[in-house]
Amino acid sequence: MSRQAKDDFLRHYTVSDPRTHPKGYTEYKVTAQFISKRDPEDVKEVVVWKRYSDFRKLHGDLAYTHRNLFRRLEEFPAFPRAQVFGRFEASVIEERRKGAEDLLRFTVHIPALNNSPQLKEFFRGGEVTRPSDMCRDLHILPPPLIPTPPPEDTWLPQPLPTERRGLEELDVPADPPPSSPAQEALDLLFNCGSTEEASGSPARGPLTEAELALFDPFSREGDPSPARREGVKKKAAEYLKRAEEILHLHLSQPPS
Repeated sequence: MSRQAKDDFLRHYTVSDPRTHPKGYTEYKVTAQFISKRDPEDVKEVVVWKRYSDFRKLHGDLAYTHRNLFRRLEEFPAFPRAQVFGRFEASVIEERRKGAEDLLRFTVHIPALNNSPQLKEFFRGGEVTRPSDMCRDLHILPPPLIPTPPPEDTWLPQPLPTERRGLEELDVPADPPPSSPAQEALDLLFNCGSTEEASGSPARGPLTEAELALFDPFSREGDPSPARREGVKKKAAEYLKRAEEILHLHLSQPPS
């Protein structure tokens, strides 16, 4: 999908309908709506079910990206801390639901977050649907259901032991489901091929000769002189050290 095609959609996120998973933890319904700017009735929707640990991981990933953008215009939203006791109380569940919804809605107007691979990975496994098509299908009566006796070996999920449930907050999120044809439609909506703002990830590894040459207007790429190369490296180190000092000074100043 082209950059212009991505800009044709408005995004809206909701987190709702908390429920208890058979394994004992709480999961939330996460809905991403893509509303066409040209035709507001053209709405695409992606729904996934996520637990607290999924939101916490996404919050950490997006907070790291936002911190490296050096944006001081807005404060990154906080997220409820993990807790072992009381997490099934209605007030705690609502606090987590609202925190997750605020996090997703915060990304809407920041391209580096809105188009981040972490956000697309968060919705992996969801199926792209059109709510308008589903509403039309509701007018078609389904065929009558014929009850069938349940099999003798019907298995009912059992709750986890108390000591196991106490560690739910520390569970590692499950592996993402394998890719499927529906994932292609999802990738088109969450296309992160280009962003207006860089992700801010620091560069790693030594500088190349071409990069070092940028610090010396009189040097030439591939200069065979060892003395000149050493001089360029020394000057580059000085410039980088000065830039780091300026950055630390800038970050230490309180926001105006």
